Amino acid sequence: MKRVNNAMNMNMACLQFINLFTMSRLFFLSLLFLMVSCLDFGDDIELDGAEITRKEMNYVSKLTGVVFPDGTEPIGYCFLGSGIDRSLALKVAIPEAEKEVFMRNDIFKKGSNSKSDYHFAQKQKWWKVEELKDRIDRALELPKLKFVECILGREDGNLHAYVTWFEI
Repeated sequence: MKRVNNAMNMNMACLQFINLFTMSRLFFLSLLFLMVSCLDFGDDIELDGAEITRKEMNYVSKLTGVVFPDGTEPIGYCFLGSGIDRSLALKVAIPEAEKEVFMRNDIFKKGSNSKSDYHFAQKQKWWKVEELKDRIDRALELPKLKFVECILGREDGNLHAYVTWFEI
């Protein structure tokens, strides 16, 4: 009889352990689901030329600190907001007469002279960084693990700037 009670106690202990393990796993999965569902995922946006409004240009300036001179013409815009780490890319044509004004941006004063290897936008038809002549590359780390890069150069004789921004 004592053996049967010991066996029953052992079975009860095993069932309690399994129940506790299952409950803790369920709690962990619920917590994980709650955390992921609270993340702020946005939309992915791809725009070309005239589709790019002042709103997008201002948004790029707000995130990157890069100010675009009068007469700047947007060519391509790509914003990836659906993942955990957002990123964007913008290509613009800078008027030749405004080159010096554009070069007054902090990224050219404080940024490091390094070629970017983070070109998530290279799939875009307007992304032609490798064709640039007289190329100037700059990168700058922003607060809160955010980064901005700017590449300025000549494409087909015209002055173009590629601005990328991403967060980690």
